[in-house]
Parts: sequence; structure tokens; C-alpha cells
Amino acid sequence: MEEICLRIIEGIEGYCRVNFSRNEPVFSVHFPDYPVMPGVLLLDLLIGLGARIRGIPPDKIFVKGLNKVRFRQQVRPGDQIELEARVTETRLIRGRALKDGRVVLEAEFLLQEEEDEG
Repeated sequence: MEEICLRIIEGIEGYCRVNFSRNEPVFSVHFPDYPVMPGVLLLDLLIGLGARIRGIPPDKIFVKGLNKVRFRQQVRPGDQIELEARVTETRLIRGRALKDGRVVLEAEFLLQEEEDEG
């Protein structure tokens, strides 16, 4: 998997492109005869983009809520998707993934930076 972030405007919005090679390990188990990228992994990519926009380090992401999550199409080996996300005035992040200009995934989510215990 190759992820290229095209633009991040901290606190506002971000855009990334993700290429899925035919050799991704997940495709050998999900599903061997008809490989499909698991929706939860696509959602994780979108949450990661949201965290970058908010300036949250990858090891400190805490998902406080998910709303309106919809999986619209399958992502298969060799596909390229575009991720886009924007922070709303209420700090909710609205994002979606597109393949060939068509929505694959859309979601709203709320993130928080996890605090260190101690």
C-alpha cells in the first residue's frame, strides 16, 4: 500500500491518495478467491488522515465517536482511492474515500489526542 498525502492544512482539511497493490497481505486472507480490502481498514486510513489534520500523533489517536459510516463500493487489488476530510465548526471530521470519482466510504468522526497516564 502506498499512501501519498497531497495536501494537509492543519486544523482544516486534507487530501491523500492510496494505491493498493495486488501483493497486499490482507488480500490473501480477505478473501483469497475474491480479494477485497476490509472496510474497517479503509475507515482506519480515513481516521489517520483526520488525525493528521488535527495534528494528533499516530500513537495518540483516540476515536470518541463514529457517525454516518457508509460503505458504498468495494476496493480491490490494483485500485487507487482518494481520501478527503474536513474539520467542521464543531470539531467533527467529515471524510470520504473515492474510487474513480465515486464514493467508496463516507463517515463522520470525532477524535481526541489520548493523554499519557502517569
